[in-house]
Amino acid sequence: MIKGTVKAGALLMVGLTLGGSLTAALAAPPKKKAPPAPAKPTAAMIAAGAKVYDANGCGGCHMVNGKGGTNGPDLSTVGADAKHTPKWLETKVTNPKATKPDSAMPPYDSIKGKDLSNLVAYLGSLKKAAPAPKTP
Repeated sequence: MIKGTVKAGALLMVGLTLGGSLTAALAAPPKKKAPPAPAKPTAAMIAAGAKVYDANGCGGCHMVNGKGGTNGPDLSTVGADAKHTPKWLETKVTNPKATKPDSAMPPYDSIKGKDLSNLVAYLGSLKKAAPAPKTP
């Protein structure tokens, strides 16, 4: 009888231990992984983004380093503003009214995937205007 009591007690202890561990594991909130840091844009991404900029006619309204239109803001230093994160730039391109409700810029929601990432890399690289050409 003692052997049976010891076995039952041992099983009860194992069950309580496992049950307690399981309960603790279920009760603990899962640890959230921090999102991976965005990769630093490469020169190739920036060059590809400049091509997307040109292919979509952005220069018809926007000026960069003295070249382009004047209907939209000059983008020569758009990447220098700390508020202009990659996500902000992406939103500005695909849904301009989200950042400025009275924006006259049409949404370029057809720019997607790698093209959008490259365009954002290009815009983010625009931190200072090129020096004005020297005149004699």
